[in-house]
Amino acid sequence: MTGQVEILGETFSFIDFSETRFFDLPCVYLMAHEDASGAIHIHYAGQTHRLSKRYAGHHQLEAAKALGATHALILIVRDTRDRREFETMLRWHFRPPLNAEDVPTHMNAWRAAMHCGKSDVAFRARSAHLGQAQPMHAPVFNQAKVERG
Repeated sequence: MTGQVEILGETFSFIDFSETRFFDLPCVYLMAHEDASGAIHIHYAGQTHRLSKRYAGHHQLEAAKALGATHALILIVRDTRDRREFETMLRWHFRPPLNAEDVPTHMNAWRAAMHCGKSDVAFRARSAHLGQAQPMHAPVFNQAKVERG
């Protein structure tokens, strides 16, 4: 898995787990892998002020690897509140199996989406809160990758 992928309207970069030590950046991240069919499997969603430090002793890294994870999908986000809100949206949207926290409520997802300017996610969260059926996303999706040159 190389390149970039669009998730919730933002471009995430694929970083091999072995390369995370070189990224001393604030970001939201996903632990993931791509299967033979091109589907991307999300195992964990998080945020950090320093990716290199976070991955050095991450409590879910070995569990994610056991599920097949090979890469971090990262989006650089400098502001702490923005990172936390984006992580909330990712956890609500994908419901990654290795996140120990409860799935955010629909209203928490709505608030996070509104903060991040993601009206489509906010609409789905609000609709779910009001009991209007909205398709929930599994932690697996197909997305065309953009190869790095």
